[in-house]
This record gives sequence, C-alpha cells and structure tokens, in this order.
Amino acid sequence: MTATPHPYHTISSQTNIDFFLDQTNGLHDAYLIGVSYEHSGHTCGNPHWIDPSRSELRLRYLVTSIYDAIVELVFSAPYEWQIADSGDDITDTAVSITEEGRVIWADDQSTEPGLRENGSYVIAQTMKWRFV
Repeated sequence: MTATPHPYHTISSQTNIDFFLDQTNGLHDAYLIGVSYEHSGHTCGNPHWIDPSRSELRLRYLVTSIYDAIVELVFSAPYEWQIADSGDDITDTAVSITEEGRVIWADDQSTEPGLRENGSYVIAQTMKWRFV
C-alpha cells in the first residue's frame, strides 16, 4: 500500500508565509537533495522562445531539524532563479511577495536584491510547498 502524498500549501499572503516558515522550521538545517526544471514546450511557432508560464521548478530539501523531513518547493512560471549548493546546510530562509504579486524565495535571511544572490533564490509567479 502506498502512502497518500501530502497536500500542497500555496504561498499567496503573509499568513501563508508565516505558516510555511513555522511548519518547516525556516528550513533550518536543510540540505538540497533534488532540483527539477521542466517546461511544456515552445510556443508561438518559435522554437527559440519558451513561455515562462508553462515552466516549473521543483526543489527538494532534507530538513534534519524536523526529524529528517523532506520539503518540496514548487515554483510555477519562474522569472529568475539561481540554485547554489555548497554542501552546507541552510540556516534560514526568507519569502516575500512583490507588488506585482510574484513570490521571492531565498535560502538566506533576506529576499532583497544584492543579498539573495549569495545563495539560492527563486522569483516566480507562484509558489507552493508540501512535506513529501
């Protein structure tokens, strides 16, 4: 018998962000264990153009501070992203929502430009997460 997957939680407000940080312990002591990027193909008949709204980025982290839980982050329509993995654990994570409604996630204490580039970060149209 296979286990039922946990439901996804959407990030669309400060309340959602606070719930995510609380439930995942801010990804404290997390290690990157998986990265997957997919898009649904080229559009508009132009093989050199990818419609970002058809793209998805998935990150999986093993969070040792919450009994080796695996947390999956899913970003739809990623606008800008950088995945850095030094092999060290994450000590903190930050999430914010821009005036345009995009979600910014960073594996640091801030999502501010100039600070988030020190590690991994994603700017996307949407973000959801779950325990795997």
